[in-house]
Amino acid sequence: MSEQRQTYTLPVKGMTCAACATSIEKTLNKQSGVASAEVNYATNTVLISLSDQVKLSQLKKAVKKSGYDLLLEGNDDQSKGTELKQLRNQLTLALPVTAIIVVLSMFIGPFAYKNLVLLILTLPVLFWSGFRFYRSAFHQLGRLSVNMDTLIATGTGSAFVFSLIVTFFPHWLTDQGQAAHVYYESAAVIISFILLGKYLEERAKSKTSSAIEKLYSLNVKTVIKLVGDSQTTIRIEEVEYGDLLLIKAGERIPVDGLVIEGNSTIDESMLTGESVPVDKTEGEFVKAGTLNQTGILTVKAEKLGAETVLGQIIKMVSEAMGSKAPAQKLADKIASVFVPIVLLLAVITFCVWYFVMPDSSLTLAFVNTFNVLIIACPCALGLATPTALMVGIGKAASKGILIKNAIALEMAKQIKKLFLDKTGTISKGKLEVVSSERFFPEDETLELMSILNGMESSSNHPIAQAIVDDLNQNYRLFPFQIAKVDTLPGVGLSTEIDGHHFEVTGLDKSRRQLLSDNQSQLIKSYQEAGHSIVLFWKDGQLKAVFGLKDTLKGDSRVVISSLQKKGLEVEILSGDHESAVASIAYAVGIDAYQAGLMPADKASIVEASQKGNVVGFAGDGINDAPALAKADLSIAMSTGTDIAIESADVTLMSGDLAKIADLIRISVQTVRTMNQNLFWAFIYNIVAIPVAAGVLIPVNGFMLNPMIAGAAMAFSSLSVVLNSLRLKAMK
Repeated sequence: MSEQRQTYTLPVKGMTCAACATSIEKTLNKQSGVASAEVNYATNTVLISLSDQVKLSQLKKAVKKSGYDLLLEGNDDQSKGTELKQLRNQLTLALPVTAIIVVLSMFIGPFAYKNLVLLILTLPVLFWSGFRFYRSAFHQLGRLSVNMDTLIATGTGSAFVFSLIVTFFPHWLTDQGQAAHVYYESAAVIISFILLGKYLEERAKSKTSSAIEKLYSLNVKTVIKLVGDSQTTIRIEEVEYGDLLLIKAGERIPVDGLVIEGNSTIDESMLTGESVPVDKTEGEFVKAGTLNQTGILTVKAEKLGAETVLGQIIKMVSEAMGSKAPAQKLADKIASVFVPIVLLLAVITFCVWYFVMPDSSLTLAFVNTFNVLIIACPCALGLATPTALMVGIGKAASKGILIKNAIALEMAKQIKKLFLDKTGTISKGKLEVVSSERFFPEDETLELMSILNGMESSSNHPIAQAIVDDLNQNYRLFPFQIAKVDTLPGVGLSTEIDGHHFEVTGLDKSRRQLLSDNQSQLIKSYQEAGHSIVLFWKDGQLKAVFGLKDTLKGDSRVVISSLQKKGLEVEILSGDHESAVASIAYAVGIDAYQAGLMPADKASIVEASQKGNVVGFAGDGINDAPALAKADLSIAMSTGTDIAIESADVTLMSGDLAKIADLIRISVQTVRTMNQNLFWAFIYNIVAIPVAAGVLIPVNGFMLNPMIAGAAMAFSSLSVVLNSLRLKAMK
């Protein structure tokens, strides 16, 4: 018998960088019975597949030993709120106090007990606001590991310890002819800046899970169950297979099931993205989460909970978010080697100058050792990535491009294939009359079009509203109130006026035999062009035909052509019918398209295309959420649903496709700047550390003054920031 496996998505507490995610992954993957574990630092979750013989409590203990916490009691919304609140409180103290420290250090001359005042001000910044970094560094030290917090703790800690010694034992330096200078401002500024970045990062990450929450909100809480002639309101959890449920107009369908009785119009846009509601009658299938717009339906429950299409969407989005572990940050990779080397060099420096060099002293060894630690402070290395990203993300925001996380900005430049949803992304997502033909004399126009306007005005159906808009735009119609307009479920509208019978319908088999050859050919041409057909009848004779279409956004063709010239392979994925998708694809110059897709189909196509390619997906509907979550870079239109926006890495505020080209351009500029920053930060350390260690003393007697070491450290950080600020001026 094959072993049964279970898959869980569980929250993880205590991660501070991508190195933490890697550490937890290694810990879990070593455990017996664990098939795979993928930790997502962006969402603070782990997607884990394991044998049903393994207890989650055992895994929790293993993770706990690594210095982190695996939460087994559901989601950690409360802990996320607590984390943000803690960061906000820490920043509230750190930022103003750091500003005072900088002013006193840089702009106020010597005064009595100045160093002691700076020490007192620095203590709460480092050891209350910044305590998380030191705690994490000590955890890593206990496991013989390092991460970005080790860099922060090493740099700021060395600056603080050196300053502390200068404050209470300045003669240790002055007796050797050295200036007794403190570096409290350096330590405080580093802690405050990194806390600010951490706070902004946590805010962005906290919004990610709300996509799942909004998907869950589509689930119905209570339903009306029919038993004989009686109606009983029950909780959705109490529904069983085969139960008959009553769904009224305006309510969401609670289950996937079969319509037993009734006719209605269902808004399925959350599944298909199609803007036109679908008529449902007896014997047809309806899906959970879709909206019953008009009639009353009796539905037989066939799929419940996680088995429904909505349940599958929720599962796919959850797992895609959990499995999309971020790439190891370059700074963390460097840090994993850089920090141990710097610490080793500091020890070697002390030993050489204290035990090996002639005429040496404890003070000389101490100064050179701390010179190494101060000048090697990872300030520039730590600022290299976030400063470039902050400027790049700010520049994108000024152009109406909201980027949820740094990974998305890095990823945009690497896209090789871009999938686009049709409705609301390339097209407007609103039906418009694009073709029409009348079959009556000119002198009947005012009467017949007024009657049609009156009939359609009685309906809130999108097709009816589109025709009303067209009639009001093209004809001077007087207000025409019709006493009674009947709805024909699945057919259209009808009314009686002065002994004449008027109908507004779609095209069905029974109507085709009433058409002339010319009319049939005309309607066929409309269908081939991907139009939705509306027919207006008087006493069984066709008086007018309308072709409606979801029209292109104004610049879609130009934008897509521009993206194709950049080497991107563009393809349309849509839940709409073949002819409508083909028509849009032809209009914008896209050769590849796939129609009639369900949400799972879109996600599968995206996943299959990721082999060897970085794949992007742009969409705007709930039906796009699984594909958005699965793509390497997901782009949502702000004109779409909240769930699409929350699932996506990037939101285009104007819903303008042209912003995708801007996004790619900003990504290229930002990543180039980031790489420059990392290069110069690293080169600075390669050159400066040997000088700080005193290699020039035997050559020409030059020994680096700690003040110069601090200035060099500050200059390296300043150069990184200034280089990042150049991004703002780039076109």
